[in-house]
Amino acid sequence: MEEIFRYWQKMYGKWPTDVYDKHLTDFRNHVARSGREFGIPRNDQEFLDLYYFLRNRTEVPRAPGWTPERERCAPGCYLHGTCNQELGRCDCPRGRQGPDCSEQLATSCREYCQHDGQCHRVIREWCINECNGRGSCVGGFCHCWPGYFGTDCSLSVDYEGKEPGSRGPNTTVLLAGQGYRPNPRGPKIYVYEFPPQYHVWSLLWLDRPLNIIMWERLMSLGLRTVDPEEADYFFLPGCGRGCNKWDHKFKYIMENYAKYWNRRNGHDHLMTHAGDWGRCEKSWGPESAPFIANLTMLNHWGITVDRSQETEHDLFKACHIPDQDIQVPVLCGDLYTQFEYNVWHPKRRAHPVNKTVLASVAGSICGWNSAEEPPCKNKYYSFGVRAALWTTLRDKPGFNIAKRVPVLGQSMAESDFCFAPTGAGHGKRQVVSVTLGCMPVIISDHVAQPFEPFLDWNDFGVWIAEADLPDVETILRGFTPQQKAAKMEKLYCAARHVAYTSVFGGLFDGDTGEFDAIATIVNILRVRLRHPGVPDHKLMKVDPDFADFMACKARSLGDSSVMSGAAAPPAPPLPNAAINARYKGSVDDTAFPKRTVTTAAWIKAVTGGMGAEASQQGQPSTDAATIRPGPLCAFNNHWVAYASFDTPGDPSAELGNSHRGHGQCWPKNANRPGNFPPGGSITCPPIGPITECAVLV
Repeated sequence: MEEIFRYWQKMYGKWPTDVYDKHLTDFRNHVARSGREFGIPRNDQEFLDLYYFLRNRTEVPRAPGWTPERERCAPGCYLHGTCNQELGRCDCPRGRQGPDCSEQLATSCREYCQHDGQCHRVIREWCINECNGRGSCVGGFCHCWPGYFGTDCSLSVDYEGKEPGSRGPNTTVLLAGQGYRPNPRGPKIYVYEFPPQYHVWSLLWLDRPLNIIMWERLMSLGLRTVDPEEADYFFLPGCGRGCNKWDHKFKYIMENYAKYWNRRNGHDHLMTHAGDWGRCEKSWGPESAPFIANLTMLNHWGITVDRSQETEHDLFKACHIPDQDIQVPVLCGDLYTQFEYNVWHPKRRAHPVNKTVLASVAGSICGWNSAEEPPCKNKYYSFGVRAALWTTLRDKPGFNIAKRVPVLGQSMAESDFCFAPTGAGHGKRQVVSVTLGCMPVIISDHVAQPFEPFLDWNDFGVWIAEADLPDVETILRGFTPQQKAAKMEKLYCAARHVAYTSVFGGLFDGDTGEFDAIATIVNILRVRLRHPGVPDHKLMKVDPDFADFMACKARSLGDSSVMSGAAAPPAPPLPNAAINARYKGSVDDTAFPKRTVTTAAWIKAVTGGMGAEASQQGQPSTDAATIRPGPLCAFNNHWVAYASFDTPGDPSAELGNSHRGHGQCWPKNANRPGNFPPGGSITCPPIGPITECAVLV
């Protein structure tokens, strides 16, 4: 409680010392009279008791033009909650309810997937976009200053109709007075303002904050619109792995926005799912199933064929819908320190990577975080691929098949090829290997890879059918130096697509961030909008601009990563993946008709059987001199508490200067769980406003 007092005084109260001391004494006496201890709040009511004591003694700003008489909610709503001025709905923090949020509600942290003793916080960093400086954060809920509203207090009413982009008097505007500029390239995306009990009462800051990144970045990219009539897409905020209240959310949509759902039967509604099994990892009831089936899912688990009987696992059914869902890369935000080992990092100028291993993989063999060795008890973990690699290749020269390695990033960067098997569900090694500059080896039939079919994973990596597992060594040893160099050239572009560099920080020398994972998601939404009804695998053919984007055409292409010597003879066409796929006649045949695999027969046809020795000669150069410099700052692994009760002075980005080297991004905020600033991008100021974030797409 004392820390909350001190934080409040620094951020909002700013009372003279004698006034602060009096407030502290008064509250201590209040707690004592109620028979409680002045310590950690034990429940939501004790927490709110302290919060309202502080808030109601603090003079706070008001939105321009707002007066209590213009309030559309019950009188006094703004004292205990936030009035949604569009809907006339008084939104309350967890623990309150009623038309003015004055009624106590018996709630708990655990009821909403949070931990006791950790969810009673008033630090600004725990709220979406840190409330945009227009409210106080109370346990993840933005209690907006009077007149402002929305989950992040970004909305207000333009009473005079004079704000830039205003639709006229008494209409809602975004970030009034902060210079919000709509992105002329679009798409225009409407973000639902659900009642807070459907999302922010719960734990949002999970280890996979994809939803929060998209939620915040849509605003800082200028893609958000407040007018559902002009929206191209609709975004569903607050998607974690638990406490999602999906049934309530879809009921809310149909009660208030049914015309927009029915317009395209929900296909233009965007939902994120960062769970291991995507759509098959259900946190909704049967009544929500028809809605889930129609919307566009941004997920990581790309299985398109029912393999549940084969694997004896109910979550291995067809969980990805091609031409509807978007297979997005895993965030891997916790691995960015490891990613500094990648072959294109600025540090490689002085310390280039020496690739000494033909192929490697490190990790559990039979189950997540398990020390078990083959034969494995279950059949689903990586479809048995990890076990097969362990059994057949771990003692072979040139292969490093291990459960653990001292430094994962270094081990993978020093390998030509990296096996990228799935895990209990989706894997992340395909993203990790590409980011580090190691050609990924995919051995997962009927599992779409990130951004497929827009990225050809057999072009910059090696896709091998599960039926050809016995030929893995032959295939990998068969590649010539020229073939590997050509793949490495394409791998650099793929790495820029799968890494979230605009979110966490730059990793590649010369990268601009304009092709990163967020930019790729936005451009996929754009190209689908331009060509409705065209299958994904045809979009690059009908849209040259999108094809150029996927080819990273904006960068300067040098020949530094091409091996010297005679040009390789033309290779025969690669076999279509359908030929050796486990299940014939599947949806993959139409959704991914251009997917190819690499076989031992193809290797033999290309090299005449002479590739085994040649594959050990030479490495592609990573001479940075020919790489175009770019403006994206480099990832910074330092932490700074920009706004903390025990940090002297007002919150300031300047606090990070002592932990910021030349060309580096601002240090991460020690109080913000997601490892990225408000606005969902490392290009944003560490303490706002988000209208100063770079718009890279």
